[in-house]
Amino acid sequence: MGLKSFIEKIKKGLQSEPFDSSAFEDPLAQKTAWHPQASGGSNFKTRTLKKVSSSELHYKGSTGGLLFALAFTLMPTLFIAVFFSVGFFDVEGGFKYAFAFIFIFPAVGLYLLYIHLRPIVLDKRLGYFYKSFKKPVNSLHHTSTKNHIKLDTIGALQIVQERVRTKNSSYTSYELNFVFEDATRYNVIDHAKYEMIQEDAKTISEFLGIPLWDATTLQTYEPKNRKKQVDTDAPYDSTRRFRDM
Repeated sequence: MGLKSFIEKIKKGLQSEPFDSSAFEDPLAQKTAWHPQASGGSNFKTRTLKKVSSSELHYKGSTGGLLFALAFTLMPTLFIAVFFSVGFFDVEGGFKYAFAFIFIFPAVGLYLLYIHLRPIVLDKRLGYFYKSFKKPVNSLHHTSTKNHIKLDTIGALQIVQERVRTKNSSYTSYELNFVFEDATRYNVIDHAKYEMIQEDAKTISEFLGIPLWDATTLQTYEPKNRKKQVDTDAPYDSTRRFRDM
């Protein structure tokens, strides 16, 4: 075997086979992409889905997510206090470290804290899914936007997996995505706890009356109250691509 043939064989072996969505027996699944919508994903559960009422579901931030955000916010403050007490920032070159601890790390921590505390809600009374501190108003919002998505534009739910590799470890992260009638997708949640992702997906499937396609098992979960068709009077803007944190 020549070197060229050997290289071509290796390349062919590394290429992943196209995902076969025919198992879901749905024309929309055939048009939908099955690669990860949002690269990465945490190795711990970031959110817990809670049923507030028969018309409202809330994703609450997990304790692990809160501690992670607080670590970036509070730990630099502790380091600053210790370093100032020993005069570290008075030495040559100390200012650049002070800049990192005083501005960069707390800024990252505050951003993570904002993401953690930001409401993620499915509200049938309003007719919206939203990731925002600001609730949508039906009289003002007639189409979906980045953070406010009309529930009647969602055609299905999708679970896909991704192998995430870091410097010291690797793990599998699972995405829960909305699939719209034009086959575009929106990432709802993304973390490594598959059982929780699956349980959340089934709850939302029953809540909205739409099917769930699980790429990890090649199975479809059909809700008991599946709606016959999706109202597309206010179509989702398929030109946008959004990422969940």
